[in-house]
Amino acid sequence: MIRHCLFIWFFLLLNNNAIAQFINLQIRVEPELSATVEQNLSFGQLVINSGVSEVELGDLNMGIFNIRAYYTQNIYVSIEYPEFLTHENPAIEDNIPLTINASYNNSGNRNINNSTLLVGNSGYLPVSERATRALNNNQEFWEEIYLYIYGSINVGNINEGEYSGEILLLIEYD
Repeated sequence: MIRHCLFIWFFLLLNNNAIAQFINLQIRVEPELSATVEQNLSFGQLVINSGVSEVELGDLNMGIFNIRAYYTQNIYVSIEYPEFLTHENPAIEDNIPLTINASYNNSGNRNINNSTLLVGNSGYLPVSERATRALNNNQEFWEEIYLYIYGSINVGNINEGEYSGEILLLIEYD
């Protein structure tokens, strides 16, 4: 929640005396958009030389972003991720190749069956597939988009340890 304070001073001159009035006006402004990580993508514990391991759309270990925005907005989303997962010890130069896919659901619920592939992991999306709906007094102005992150890694002959990478969600809106 963002709060803005507006201070207005009125000066009145009466009989050569200055009289001041002070007004403290607070306005609540909700952000136009918010994004949160509901669940991190995790490939779990794997064995060295185990080959390709996948987390598919709908798996319990897939990543989930929740984007909340005004229902008539359109947003441009882009997913950036490293080519490789890297070892927690920077001195160890082993890498695990990483491929990421994303799907989105703007139907107003978190059901993966209503999701659509985000081709190229980027695209211009309407916040709500119901953006043309008429609002009545009981409906919200805010909608949610769920962005599902899944993919695969290829575990070869690497050192033991923890490997990780950071997925970055970029959102532009008007």
